[in-house]
Amino acid sequence: MLHILRRGSRAVLWVVIVGVGGVFVLYLGFQGGFSPAAGTGPVVRAGDFSYDGRDFDRARQRLEAHYRQSLGAGFDAEAAKTFLVESAGSVLLRSALLAWQGQRMGLTASDAEIRDYLRESGLADEGGKLDKDRITQYAESEFGSLRNFQERLRADLIAEKTARLIRDSAAVSDAEVRDAIRYQLEEVTIAAVKLDGRSMPADLEVPAEAAQALLEKDPERVRKEYEARRAEFDRPEQTRVRHILTRFEADDEAAKQAARERIDAIRARIEGGADFADVAIEASEDEITKKKGGDLGFVSRGGVVAPLEAAAFAQAPSALGAVIESPEGFHLLRVDEHRPARVVPFEEAQTQVASDLSREDAAVAVARARAEELATAVRDGQNLVDVARKKGLDITRPDPLRRRPDGYVPQIGAAPELVAAAFTLTEEKPSDPTLHSAGENVFVLIQLLERKSPSEADVEGAMAGTRERLLEQRRNAAEETWMQVLRKELQDRRELVYDLAAFR
Repeated sequence: MLHILRRGSRAVLWVVIVGVGGVFVLYLGFQGGFSPAAGTGPVVRAGDFSYDGRDFDRARQRLEAHYRQSLGAGFDAEAAKTFLVESAGSVLLRSALLAWQGQRMGLTASDAEIRDYLRESGLADEGGKLDKDRITQYAESEFGSLRNFQERLRADLIAEKTARLIRDSAAVSDAEVRDAIRYQLEEVTIAAVKLDGRSMPADLEVPAEAAQALLEKDPERVRKEYEARRAEFDRPEQTRVRHILTRFEADDEAAKQAARERIDAIRARIEGGADFADVAIEASEDEITKKKGGDLGFVSRGGVVAPLEAAAFAQAPSALGAVIESPEGFHLLRVDEHRPARVVPFEEAQTQVASDLSREDAAVAVARARAEELATAVRDGQNLVDVARKKGLDITRPDPLRRRPDGYVPQIGAAPELVAAAFTLTEEKPSDPTLHSAGENVFVLIQLLERKSPSEADVEGAMAGTRERLLEQRRNAAEETWMQVLRKELQDRRELVYDLAAFR
């Protein structure tokens, strides 16, 4: 834990130190202390080294402060509560385990080392003298006694020494670094044939009886699909309306008066027996709906402007309502049909759902069959691109690929297996007959077009950065292995406590 502090800036020193962090808070400008957590028993204990609720509370609050400083307003402490609790517990457990192992190895932390560390951390005057009264006062308030404070700091110093020994044991050879660079920078250019079973071919015909057959064969699948799409069958209250519109420009009173006179005259015609739809075709000033006799179709609440909505759901079917004013102009409205809200039950929807599924199945079957035809041709020694071209299939040529964890391929999508396979292709075996997945029911076959290895200059230029990255990975792996072994040993000896239940 402490080696992290020394590599960090003085400004964030107080953020990451755990267990002994209270003294740094006092000297680095944080006002006030932290409230002790409930309970006095150990939260984390490894052999003779333990941390209690107050230590845990400090650790968690420092982590929270760190993320608030890093993320600003985007950090939500309540949403991150579980993460903060687990992270704080992990930091304390690491310190306890490493301190326990260090003690077994004969490592110690003397009073002189503790004083030196405090001085290095900026807690001394220009002459190097520590303010013992202030440190003692804070240690007693936060740790109960100066002795407890010293024990926590001593444990952390021993843990740091142990971690340094473990991490210093890791090494990376030049050959490993060069191999990693070549692995990372190697590129392949491929051609790919993507057959998407999610899209229906234009010429695909599905027998009408396919839906009924699926219902009889696998009714549970149809029901699950219905449940997954249930929102589609939740039909809101709807009304089918027609309208006639006369327009006017805003802030033009004369135009508004003229539009009102036109709508009143239209209303009189309809009251006199003229057909609403016929009049709409002749006189409505809504160019979009007039040719359809003013038909707006079925509308739901929120689907039209408020004045029209109010009338549409209030008028009785076939009744001619009063003139309505909206930002568009004056309207006459007629309700043709009203549908109350309802959920279409499975019994009514099952045929449609089964029909959709059978069409999807047919599309997948076509895509798979075409992919298998290509794969068979490749196994027989034919060139994938040539075969695909003869069959009139689209051939995709993504940008050169490098190995990447997410396996993303431009123009194809996430396909880790495909990327891995692309790097196994050679000039002697350029085509891969395996059907790779780029999503559910999407099949892809690939062919190698070019393979390019990094130059020696590229390798040399990446040596330093790659070495550091690999070395850090190996150090972390070594430490993690030690953590697992130590934890298991202490569990077997019943000398391990790790109880965060009170903080979750």
